Order: sequence, then structure tokens, then C-alpha cells
Amino acid sequence: MRKILNYLEMRLREIIYLLVSFPVSVILFCIVFFGLGSGLILPLAVLVFMFLLTIMRLIANFEIRRTNRILKTDFQLVGEWFSHPFFSWNGVKERLTCTQSWMAIGYVFLAFGWSVFSFVVLVFGLAGIFVLLSALGVSLLSNFSRSFEVINGGDIFRGNLYFQESTRTFRLELGDAVSRTGLSWNLDSIENLVAGVLLVFLALWLIPRNARTMAKLVEGLLSGLYQPKVENWLQRFRSKERVSERDVRTAMENENLQPQLSELSNREREILSLMAQGKSNAGIAKSLYITEGSVEKHISSILLKLDLPIEEESHRRVLAVLKYLGIKSNKEE
Repeated sequence: MRKILNYLEMRLREIIYLLVSFPVSVILFCIVFFGLGSGLILPLAVLVFMFLLTIMRLIANFEIRRTNRILKTDFQLVGEWFSHPFFSWNGVKERLTCTQSWMAIGYVFLAFGWSVFSFVVLVFGLAGIFVLLSALGVSLLSNFSRSFEVINGGDIFRGNLYFQESTRTFRLELGDAVSRTGLSWNLDSIENLVAGVLLVFLALWLIPRNARTMAKLVEGLLSGLYQPKVENWLQRFRSKERVSERDVRTAMENENLQPQLSELSNREREILSLMAQGKSNAGIAKSLYITEGSVEKHISSILLKLDLPIEEESHRRVLAVLKYLGIKSNKEE
């Protein structure tokens, strides 16, 4: 009995969490959207954007506390992200390069989309419960009738929606007295019972998964679980060696040929030189007045003589150009 009560309590907490997440995520999304794309004059827009980056720590702690309180998690609150004043150059740089602030902004966008989806799931689940109870005769409605009309220019489109308690039937009628069509829906039909059961089970299956997914977003993007991975990825991205235009120009002007290139023929060196200038096979063929097929054969010979390995993470054509220019790749260092 205790396990059943704990299960029901957890499902109820997840439903409450998802219901609360919808309005909260909408408000946070509006705040972030305004801070990122405000139509204010430039100095004021920059000030609003910097203020947004600053308050993301408060938003992160608010979401962590809300998740811990409703779902009984123990995610760690974040400490102070900034050590420099808001109105200082170091403070501006610190806020612009703060990984936690940008991760929190990413969380707001992800949470908004996920909470909208979760809210739709909850609505369908409630609708399934109503349909199921109605099909079983537990829930009854009183007779009602509602008329409506839609005016489009000079055309008027009329309709009527009503429910008959005696026959337990919804009916939607469209048209006027001359031409009328309708659609009926009987609550006692077996199809409604099946539809209600499917909607309820679908909601019960999705609600815990949606709640756990949103909790993982809070833990990963706000509480700092994903921060080391993100910072390592950014560090690898920043540390990748880039060949500047000056390096290419200097190497080509000095004809800085490597000893490994001694086996290449003059034609192959010409083609490699044109590859270093960024020309495609068609461009090389046009410059040397040869066919593209000949260019492809020469390039294959070049890659073979330079003994460049075939790897998914490396582009052999680029490695050949780097070797021609005398610039070492990361693997050679």
C-alpha cells in the first residue's frame, strides 16, 4: 500500500511540476527573447542584454529551487558567477564569456519547447479521462446549445453545437435552414471508450518521462553537470590551429617546399600549388589546360606519394596543402 501511495504521490508531483513549468517557461522565454532582440536604441539594447546575462544566475537558482521543491531532487544551487562590477570593462567581458549564463539561456529555450509539449500531453490526458468517464456513464453533462457565426466579407457562415442528455450525443451542425450538414458524437460508443483509454495511458507513459527530461535539463544546464563537457569542447574548438592568409602567402612566396615533396613531379607540384590557392579540380584544369580527369589522377598520385592516411576526422587534400606550405598539422606536433 505504501508503494502505491508513493507512486501516486510522485505522479502527482510530476503533473504539478509540468503544469507549473508551462507558465514559468513562457515568462522566462519572453524575458530572454526581449533581452536578446529588444528593439531599443543600441546603447539601451546593449545594457538590457548585459543585464539579461547577469540575472541568468538568479533564474538558474529559481529553477533549481522549484525543481527540488516539487520533485524532491537535490540539485546543487549555483554560486556567484561574476567577480567584477556590472559597469566595468572586465565585468562586460566576464558576462559575455560566462559559459553558465549562455547555458542558462539555452535552458530557457529548451524548457519552453519541452513545457509546451508537456502541457499538450496533460491536456490530452485530461481529455482522455473525461472521455473515459463519459463512455462509462460516470460523468454526465446537462443539455446545452450554442450558436455561432463567422463573417468573412459579405459571406456569413453559421453553425450550432449542442448536447442532448437523453441520447448522450454531441452534435455539430453547419449551414442554414436551406442547406445544413452535421456531425454527431455519441459518448456511449465503444470507440470513445478505446480512445479514452489510449489517451490516458499515453499521458501516464509520457508524463514521467517529460518531467525527468526537464529535471535533467535543470541539473545539466543550470546546476553545472554539463559545464565541464561544454568548457572542454569550447577549449578544443579554440585550440584548433588555423592557417591564416598571411601564412599561405608567405609560404608560397618563399617556395617553402618540404623534403617529403621531392618525389613529386613538376606537374604535381603545380597542381599542389593551385590547390593551396583554393582552386577546385575544375579551376585547376582550366588553369593548366588539362582535363578534370587528369587533375584527379595527379591528385591521387600526390596523396599516395605524401603517404597521407585515410581517416574520417582528417581531410587528406587539406593535409597535402599544409605539407606543401610547410605548416605542421596538429597530429604532426
